[in-house]
Amino acid sequence: MKILKVFLVLLLCSLLTLLSQIGGVILLIWLLVFWSFKKKIKNVWARRATNIFGFMGFYMLFVLAIIPMLARLQHRAPLPMTKSGNLVPVTYWNVVFMRNYIITSGKEKMVKIADEFAQKHPGLKVKYMDCNYPFLFVKGRWILESLFPHITHRGNQADIAFIYNDKNGIPTNYTPTAIGYGSSVDPLPNEPCTPCNCEKSNWQYSFMHNTLPKKNYRLNNNLSSFLVQLAKKRTSGNIIIEKHLQKRFNLHGAFTEAPCKSVRHDDHFHVKFE
Repeated sequence: MKILKVFLVLLLCSLLTLLSQIGGVILLIWLLVFWSFKKKIKNVWARRATNIFGFMGFYMLFVLAIIPMLARLQHRAPLPMTKSGNLVPVTYWNVVFMRNYIITSGKEKMVKIADEFAQKHPGLKVKYMDCNYPFLFVKGRWILESLFPHITHRGNQADIAFIYNDKNGIPTNYTPTAIGYGSSVDPLPNEPCTPCNCEKSNWQYSFMHNTLPKKNYRLNNNLSSFLVQLAKKRTSGNIIIEKHLQKRFNLHGAFTEAPCKSVRHDDHFHVKFE
């Protein structure tokens, strides 16, 4: 039984580290804290409940209060954690797993993009997806620096969701899938078809598009194009977006598409801030 418990702890620790960079460390700290007083709780069920719910509260304390202060030492900051402003997470899991960090100058630009978009289109929000982890440990070592599974997210990148219409044709703040990824838009017959080539030899390329459940929301071309153009004004780097949407949105200049070994970028666009 003890071996099984150790295995489960190591498994959970590894999973949290993979998803959130330092969630495994927070778990180990909590286990040390819990070990120091658990014998005072005589009832076994009360002890288990304290362990589970205590860790949840302990973890969120780090997420909401401690980690943002520590990340500031490396000039990183979390993007807004609630859905009350103009810049919001697609899903709160981005916040829970601390995948919403970016360099402080990048945060300022993201907020300005969202505010400008909302000023033109009141009620609509800019929705971010995966960004970066809170800390940089070893520069140049992607396995320690990058956001899993995005090997290019190294502190100054953000994935931004497109704007969609709901089933009634009205622009909505929701995405077809719960996490944003997988809400891909297939090329039209007169558009370049990168997915036609990439899907043949790269199983991951359209995996989320083919497997995640979706609502029947349609891409709003005009609003999505406007959002991409706003982002382009705030960055000097290339924006990654699939070639068929580059044509549909009439985009020219510093736009590129991801290689086939990546995933589809027709459910979001990727921005790099300097």
